[in-house]
Amino acid sequence: MSNISSKNSIKAPSDRPFLNRALPKDRHFRPKLGGYNPNKPNLLAKILSYGALFLLMFSMIAAMFSTVPWLFRMEGSPLAVHGQFTVAGSIIYAITASVFAFLAVAVAALILILLLRKYLAVVQNRYGPVHNGPGGAFQTIADAFKLVSKEDFMPGDADPWVFTLAPVMVFVSAFLLMAVIPFGPDWVLADINVGLLFIIAAGTLGAYGVLVAGWSVNNKFSLLGGLRATAQLVSYEIPLAISLLSVGIWVGSLNLADIVEAQRNWWCFIPLFISAVVYLIASLAEIKMTPFDLPEAESELIAGFHTEYSGMRFGFFFVAEFAELFLLPAIAVVLFFGGYQQPLAFLVDFGAIIGSIGAEGSVLHQFSRLLANSYGLFWFLAKTAIVSWLIMWIRATLPRFRDDQLMELCWKVLIPLSIFGLFIAIILRLVFK
Repeated sequence: MSNISSKNSIKAPSDRPFLNRALPKDRHFRPKLGGYNPNKPNLLAKILSYGALFLLMFSMIAAMFSTVPWLFRMEGSPLAVHGQFTVAGSIIYAITASVFAFLAVAVAALILILLLRKYLAVVQNRYGPVHNGPGGAFQTIADAFKLVSKEDFMPGDADPWVFTLAPVMVFVSAFLLMAVIPFGPDWVLADINVGLLFIIAAGTLGAYGVLVAGWSVNNKFSLLGGLRATAQLVSYEIPLAISLLSVGIWVGSLNLADIVEAQRNWWCFIPLFISAVVYLIASLAEIKMTPFDLPEAESELIAGFHTEYSGMRFGFFFVAEFAELFLLPAIAVVLFFGGYQQPLAFLVDFGAIIGSIGAEGSVLHQFSRLLANSYGLFWFLAKTAIVSWLIMWIRATLPRFRDDQLMELCWKVLIPLSIFGLFIAIILRLVFK
């Protein structure tokens, strides 16, 4: 290899001059697909490609709340009477909305996987994905097709029913959170009065899925990974739940839409700073993200509780983890950072101004409500992106904790802090409200 002449090498990018040392032709660092060249980066192509992914997720959420109901309630539709869904219409709409919600969560997961890989590359001074589209924009889409085409292998000693059920439980646990999150003033699938309790219950289901996954394959490494993961998830659900209840006590409601509306003047992050910090740390452990990635500590337990999973069964675990990287920050935005409310909404609320245009029931008013909800969705996704980036920053910066350090942080630090934050919420409620 050292005798390779310069004519058999390729020119390295200007910001990587050390790569000019006789790289052979079979070691291409330039992508083979998408027409992208690190020597001649096309910024416009990158912006359009990444923008198309974000626009796709935005469109999925908007269609779930606006386009689909409008189509079902059109004049002459058998699924609605006088603008109200029939029983069959409600069932069909629920199924259709679930499909769009699944697609929105899947697209969000693909985007976050790509952004995490690109951000880690920036922190570690390397390129990251550059194949398959400008700047590697479509790399995760290619990975998804590859995952679908892989063999779905099951160990001979595994329990087939439980082995198949486990990834479904983990994914459903993350997917259910989508139902109660208000993405806009009128955009929420299930506007229930106990939304906070629903979040706690749905999150608990994932711990069962992880334990079942480790036990079902009859593998000691997987079982150890499942037990370790379950201990972590169950422990960190305690400060997480107490932080959620602190917000409910301060606002005086368990309904997420009411919590967002109560933050028009002041975000809950200001009076409930301790609860917000505890929630963000505990959510890191729930996502199983560094420094809390012991459930999947590859250097110790091969791949943790999903060692024996492959194909789309593994895909469900993987998508669920990154779906939570979108949904748990989204819940943080709803609870502590005003949700879909714009900053300083108490001064001038452009969303309310846009949504009040036109007479009630007119086409113009319906269009203005669509714009108002889209405006709220924009702020919601922007805040969620910032919180998700904060988690990625921690992921790229901190090392992994030891198991004893992880559990001590929960039981000796976070749980007392969360209880202290709960007392602060009670006192503030009694004094100011």
